[in-house]
Amino acid sequence: MGKMILLTGGADFLGSRLCERLLNNGHDVLCVDNFYTGRKANIARKQRVCSK
Repeated sequence: MGKMILLTGGADFLGSRLCERLLNNGHDVLCVDNFYTGRKANIARKQRVCSK
């Protein structure tokens, strides 16, 4: 079972690659970004909606 990971700056180039790697390794990732240098397109393909 993976961990729940909070990733800040996840929409920039490096953050989005890290997010993808963590997801591929079975972790749940919460990405937080203000899009100052990041782009929504970098995380669009990784977006999932979860509800409990």
